[in-house]
Amino acid sequence: MKKYLTLLLALVMILSLSACSEKDSTDEVSTQEVDATDNFPNDNITIIVAYSAGGSSDKLARIVQPYLQDELGVNVIVENQGGASGQIATEAFLAKEQDGYNLLAVNVPGVYYTVALQQTTYDYDTLVPVWVESYDPIVMLALNNSPYNTLADFIDAAKANPGKLSVGFAAGGGQQATAMWLANNLDLDIKQVSFDGGSDASAALLGGHVDVIFGDAAARVDIVPEAKALGIGSPVTNAVWPDAVSFNEQLKAYNVQMPTDEFQARMGCYFVSKEFVEKYPERYEKLIAAFEAVAQNDDYIQMLKDGNLYASCVLESGAKYSDKLVSMADEVKNIIAPMFK
Repeated sequence: MKKYLTLLLALVMILSLSACSEKDSTDEVSTQEVDATDNFPNDNITIIVAYSAGGSSDKLARIVQPYLQDELGVNVIVENQGGASGQIATEAFLAKEQDGYNLLAVNVPGVYYTVALQQTTYDYDTLVPVWVESYDPIVMLALNNSPYNTLADFIDAAKANPGKLSVGFAAGGGQQATAMWLANNLDLDIKQVSFDGGSDASAALLGGHVDVIFGDAAARVDIVPEAKALGIGSPVTNAVWPDAVSFNEQLKAYNVQMPTDEFQARMGCYFVSKEFVEKYPERYEKLIAAFEAVAQNDDYIQMLKDGNLYASCVLESGAKYSDKLVSMADEVKNIIAPMFK
């Protein structure tokens, strides 16, 4: 009898362990295969643009919208939530369920400024890029009738006339940081004039209210007939300002170099959250594949060209730019933030 009970108990234990193992295995499989079985996407996808309607980021999102719809097979909605250098939109995006049905269109390094200089619920690594749509280096511009033809001309004039020359820029971003960095590292006494946006700064230049401005190269295609480039934050020839010589090349004469050749260049990205990528890696890949397919569409490319936006486009997977974005975040943390504080 005792032997029989022992065998019975052993059998019960074996069956229990087997059941537990089966459950664990089932749970693991269901977690791993959730993306493969949920038919994503099967509902509308919203692109939250971190800037007001009519700007370059908004225009780019609305151009890609119908083509992304065709690739994903669902409606794509563009929603603008401008303000606070992208913080309002970023907070709103992160407050939603992180399931891939919302994307955030925001610029780097601008969104990193919010982490460095404002109180945010997110950190530098909270967002993961799906797609890098545009790249726009900082350019220094003057009117065609200006006596300054190069960055070196402006530097020499500023040193000879302390407190006299003025430079305009959009407040709180890479344009202002570039002006501040040059003033600090070259000991320039110049008037730094901030504006609400790049278009306001360019209007001030056209009106003769400032001597030069810093702007985003492609965004300032609107004043190409009236302006000339004194320098640019890029080591390669720019399609919009082909005669512009890189800042660092010109700064060699002063024994000064910007931290990088592409210092504070603006990158327009579509982001998801790190939480989403970790939970739904297959969905993340589907989103990348959809953008990649759109980038091969000739009609889409023509729309970008017709809108004078193609010159700034890179149209590549965000995964290719992960290291670049990390270095840009470090640049903001270690170089830019101390200048603003």
